[in-house]
Amino acid sequence: MKKYLLEDWKNLQVTIENLNSEITNSFEKAICLIVKALKTEKKILVFGNGGSASDAEHFAGEIVGRFGYDRNPLACLSLTCPTAVFTAISNDYGYEQVFKRQLLGLGKPGDVAIGITTSGNSTNVVLALEAAVNAGIHTIAMTGAKDSKVSQIANVVLRAPSEYTPRIQEIHGLMIHSLCRGIELEIFPKPENFYLPYKKLIENNEITNFAKAAAKYKIVFTNGCFDILHPGHVMLLKKARTLGDFLVLGLNTDESIRKIKGPSRPYHNLKDRIDVLSALSCVDYIIPFPEETPLNLIQQLCPTILVKGGDYASNSVVGAEWVLKHGGKVEIIPLKEGHSTSKILEKNLS
Repeated sequence: MKKYLLEDWKNLQVTIENLNSEITNSFEKAICLIVKALKTEKKILVFGNGGSASDAEHFAGEIVGRFGYDRNPLACLSLTCPTAVFTAISNDYGYEQVFKRQLLGLGKPGDVAIGITTSGNSTNVVLALEAAVNAGIHTIAMTGAKDSKVSQIANVVLRAPSEYTPRIQEIHGLMIHSLCRGIELEIFPKPENFYLPYKKLIENNEITNFAKAAAKYKIVFTNGCFDILHPGHVMLLKKARTLGDFLVLGLNTDESIRKIKGPSRPYHNLKDRIDVLSALSCVDYIIPFPEETPLNLIQQLCPTILVKGGDYASNSVVGAEWVLKHGGKVEIIPLKEGHSTSKILEKNLS
């Protein structure tokens, strides 16, 4: 039944939204630690149990092989893989020693040990990280939100903002991909690669790179003043968002609104309008534009689908000709009756 997927998807979204500056700062420290080690011919040793063992092997595969593009291999070992070694240590010394003994045999000062444990208290991971610290090996722990034994040991702690194991593992997967991408790009720069930005507001000097990153996606674009956000706006934006991979909102600046609607508008300034629109999950990106129409912005982005409200006809939509000429579509979404910014202002000012 689809509800299981939709519920887990929503729960993951909530977890991701809880990512904070502590996590991002720790992530930056982890990248710097690993890159410095690899650049000085040191290696990465990564380990964990169960699903975390799979994550460790996944990480090693992306680092030794490649993540995004061809480049030289990098030194990384998963301590979960050698079956004979793993079972011999377990049999002779106990399962608690499987990572510590390998780490002491393979690790050297300056290497980086990454212990992955959702609870933060897995004994074999704890013992390995303790041994790493004593051996002069840098340590990174990937764990959940709770304070734990590994969070007291490791030089850098990457905490997934959850206490629920499936969510922690999902965030660990994201962190691993982000680590692999960051390591690869920092050591083997490839400036022609463009990625969608994490922030919603796109400044004028960022539009060109944003357009290059967005080109491989199904871009939905709409525009307007959104001076006083009302249910009609929200309905249009939510419907528009369902039509593609993400929604880009072209937002008139204060100056352009005054040119169109007169000196008494806008009612809310650009910063306030951006703050309100950014709070909507259906709006992925916001790009302010100073012109009276968004034609220049549409030509820069070349969206797949151009959306306007039902008070427009397809042939009167600014940019429609450009979008259609480049293989896109124009969608007119019916207005929600009884909702209008002008009527709201008239009522409140009368």
